[in-house]
Amino acid sequence: MTRTINSALAVLTALITVLTLSIFVLPMNCGKAEAASALPTSGTKNITGTYVISSDCVLPKGATLYVKKGGRLYIREGVDVTLNGTLKIAAGGAVYVKGNIISSKDSLISNTGRLKIQQVGCLSLGGTLRVNKGGMVYGQGTLKVLNSFSDISCKGSVTVKIKAPEPVTKDGVTTVGGVIIVNRQFSLPEDYGSGLDKDTYSAFLKMKEASGYDMTIVSGFRSYEKQKSTFEYWASIDGWEQADRYSAQPGHSEHQTGLAMDITSLKQSYGDTAEGKWLAQHCWEYGFLLRYPKGGEDITGYIYEPWHVRYLGKSTAKLVHDSGLTLEEFLGVA
Repeated sequence: MTRTINSALAVLTALITVLTLSIFVLPMNCGKAEAASALPTSGTKNITGTYVISSDCVLPKGATLYVKKGGRLYIREGVDVTLNGTLKIAAGGAVYVKGNIISSKDSLISNTGRLKIQQVGCLSLGGTLRVNKGGMVYGQGTLKVLNSFSDISCKGSVTVKIKAPEPVTKDGVTTVGGVIIVNRQFSLPEDYGSGLDKDTYSAFLKMKEASGYDMTIVSGFRSYEKQKSTFEYWASIDGWEQADRYSAQPGHSEHQTGLAMDITSLKQSYGDTAEGKWLAQHCWEYGFLLRYPKGGEDITGYIYEPWHVRYLGKSTAKLVHDSGLTLEEFLGVA
């Protein structure tokens, strides 16, 4: 009797194993066969079920791969998908990347669903990425920005690791992915800058109105010569070494870019006020970054300055804020 029961259990176990394998393996095999021959050369291919790309392929310009609600697109490890057309991910749709998506200049990724870049995966972004409201780009892999951070429009959530392009210096001004970087390492020419950037000032006015506080600009644009006299003043008060911790050398001040400003107070206690706390929590929503956070002096080169904000634009500011990194770390120049 016992032997009969054991035999029956063995048969049942084998049957369950076969059924389980069919659930997880058959869609993969089916997807592999479909992927080999069914990538669109024009028009739109809708994905409503499971679709697996198992070999290198190209989505040409003018073609769209649309992962609809309930659709699942898998890109296997080691596989390169060159994107010249459009990849669209609807709410409720998902793309899982273990291989590589190579996005060309004219390509578009519009994501309102989930785009998971897994640990060995990479999205090399040479085109446009729109992370729409409700959309997520996440995982343990890498989003590699090839050109400019302006190629990303982020209204959703991007928590994947972002790799910035290499710094580019032209006419004495260094940018990383289109973002001007000025710190102890990177400087500006003496004749650079002519005033506070108009978009920066406009964003400040919107932020001030939304805050409900009487925010004022203590210091906005400062020329090279003005920064020179400013540093010399503080050095005469606190000594050169101490002044160097909170006041930039001429040519190394963000104020010369016209994209930075000091708000309301130049005291660290400002960070403990209701206005200072609001600024720290909400400035990114208006395109600003609290440039010198508490505990970041070893990275940024300057002491905690709860009053100093730097304008990056809404999308890039959100990317930096969500990363939890300083600007130097985010741009890969720390």
